[in-house]
Amino acid sequence: MTASLGNDDATTERRTRFRLRRPSAVAEFERRVEDLRVFYRVAGDEVQIVLIGRKRGNRIVIDGKELVL
Repeated sequence: MTASLGNDDATTERRTRFRLRRPSAVAEFERRVEDLRVFYRVAGDEVQIVLIGRKRGNRIVIDGKELVL
């Protein structure tokens, strides 16, 4: 599976890449890659990855802790 944020417009929404539905101080967008979740924001032409977590059931776990966005 190929996962990319840099090859095209990272703000273009797709089934696995979309703007967060609830406002967050951490990130604007989420990218799904299998059971990984990549949270990022876009500043100009730069993509800033702020968090990478693993989906477990209906939770996202980062460094052994549950994430609440």
